[in-house]
Amino acid sequence: MKASTGRSLRHLRLATLIVTLVCFTALFLLVRRPVLPLWASRGIFFALDPLIFLERLAATRTILVYGLVAMVPLALTLVFGRFFCGWVCPFGAIHEFTSWVSRKRWSPHSGPPWPRLRFKYLVLTIVVVAALAGTTLGGWLDPFALLTRSAATVVDPAIASAFSKLIPQAAGRVSMQPVLIGSIFLLVIALNAWKQRFFCNTLCPLGALYGLPARFSLMRFETATDCQGCRLCSFRCSYDGGPGKDYLKSECVACMACVEDCPRENVQVKFGWPKRALAPGLDLSRRRLLGSATLGVAVAALPKAALETHPQTKAGHGFLRPPGAVAEDSFLARCVRCNQCVEACPTSFIQPAEWEAGWGGIWTPVLNAQAGYCKWECDLCTRACPTGALQPLTLPAKQAFKVGTAAIDRNRCFTYADGFNCTVCVEKCPVPTKPLRFRPVETLDFRGIRVKIQQVYVVPNLCTGCGICEHFCPRSGAPGITIASEDEDRQAVSIG
Repeated sequence: MKASTGRSLRHLRLATLIVTLVCFTALFLLVRRPVLPLWASRGIFFALDPLIFLERLAATRTILVYGLVAMVPLALTLVFGRFFCGWVCPFGAIHEFTSWVSRKRWSPHSGPPWPRLRFKYLVLTIVVVAALAGTTLGGWLDPFALLTRSAATVVDPAIASAFSKLIPQAAGRVSMQPVLIGSIFLLVIALNAWKQRFFCNTLCPLGALYGLPARFSLMRFETATDCQGCRLCSFRCSYDGGPGKDYLKSECVACMACVEDCPRENVQVKFGWPKRALAPGLDLSRRRLLGSATLGVAVAALPKAALETHPQTKAGHGFLRPPGAVAEDSFLARCVRCNQCVEACPTSFIQPAEWEAGWGGIWTPVLNAQAGYCKWECDLCTRACPTGALQPLTLPAKQAFKVGTAAIDRNRCFTYADGFNCTVCVEKCPVPTKPLRFRPVETLDFRGIRVKIQQVYVVPNLCTGCGICEHFCPRSGAPGITIASEDEDRQAVSIG
C-alpha cells in the first residue's frame, strides 16, 4: 500500500477519534438535561461495550437487551481486527493524544513487550470468573466506566469550581472523592509518557475482549518479500511490534503508522483467512489462567463475606441508594461504578461510596445529604444507568419512591435540645403530604426556662427520604435530622 494512502487513512482515523471524543463529551454533559431519549441517556458508548454486556450476563444470568448493540462492533472485529480500540474508543483517543504529546524521539523497538501485553488477558479472566461468581469487577478498569467516573467525580466538579463566577449555573457541583479517583485517572494517563497507550496494551479488559476474536480477523498487515528489515515500520507501532515477524493481530489497532512510515511502501493490507498463528510469546499458559481464575473467585468472595459479616447488615445498612435501585445483591451484580448517575444528579446528592457499602461497594452510588438533596421534579438519575442497577422511573413513580426515612436526633434538633422554634426542615420539605409537621409542646429551653414551642416530628410512612431536610438543617456540625434506610422501597422494584 502506498505511504500516501496510509497517511490519509491515519488522518481519517485521527478524525474519527476526535469525533467520538466530542460525541462522548456531549452525551456526558447532556445526561443532566431531560432532552435525551432513554436509550441515549443511558450512554450510547455503554451500549457499544461488550464487556458490560457479557459481565451482566455472567453475573445475573440475564440479558441486557440494551447492550445487544455491542455485538455489532464485536462481530466487525472478525473482519477488521481491533478497529474499535484504534478508531472508535474515546478513552483510546485520550491515550493516543497524550502518547503523542509525551513521546520521545522515535527509535526501533526490540519487539513486543510480551508480559505487558499478556497481562490484560489475565485481568479479563479475573473479571469474567468474578462475574460468574456474582461480583462485577469490570467497571474498575472498563474504559468507558473509568472515563465517565473520572469525568463525573473529578473533571466536572473541578471545572465547575474554577468557573463558578463566570457560570453561576455550574456552582454547587461537589465530589466526595476527587483526590483518590483523580489520582488514579492521572496516573493512568501519565503512564503514556513511559509506554505509549500503556492502559490499552496492559490493563484494559475491553481491549483484551476485542483481542480474542481479532486473532481470527480477515484483515491483516504483511510485509512484501523484498522487505529490507529496517524496522522503520515498527517505530510508531502502538504495541512495539510491527507488520513483520512480530505482528500480532490481537494487539494491532490498525493505526496505519506502519503503512505510512515504510520508505519502500512494502507494508500491505490484505483480507483473507488467517495464515499466521498467534506468536508463541503471547500464549497464555494454563498455569497463568488457573491462577487468574482462582484470584477471580477469591476477589468475588471477599466482598460477599464482608457484606454478610458487616455489623450494620443485621439491622439494615447504614447507606442509601438512589431512586430506582434494585435489591442490594442484585444492585452489586449490575452496577459497573460508572458514576453516570452521579453526573446526572443536579445537586450532587449522589456520590461514589467509600467504605460505607463495604469493600464490594466502593465507588457504587450512594446518597449524601451533606452534599445535596433529591430534587422533587427530577428523575434524571433513574434514566442514566446503563446496566439496570437503577431502574428507569417516571417522574410520579420517582416522587413516590422511598429511599429512606427521616429521623430526628433529639440531642441535636433545636426544637428538642434547645427548646426554641426552628422551621427550616418543615418549610423546605417538598412532599405534598408533608411528612414533617409541628406539634405544640411545653418544654425547658437552653436557659432552663419553661417555654411553649412548635416541635418538629416525622410521619414515617409519608417521608420519601429526599434528604432536603438534612441538607438545609441549620445546626452546625452534625444535623439535627438525618435520613436512614428504614422502609426503603428497593425490594419492590421490578428488575428489567
